[in-house]
Amino acid sequence: MTKQELSQFLGISRQTLRRKMKEIEELDTGRRQLLYPWEVRLIYQAFGVFG
Repeated sequence: MTKQELSQFLGISRQTLRRKMKEIEELDTGRRQLLYPWEVRLIYQAFGVFG
């Protein structure tokens, strides 16, 4: 999943996603566009998608 696809799924802007990703300590995507499944899981948890 790309960062753009994820931001569209969550209904937020890419800038908001980028700011939130900086708050997650275990996450360091750098300039990569593609996210690994475990990274997507961390982002879902940060946004409360899984409850």
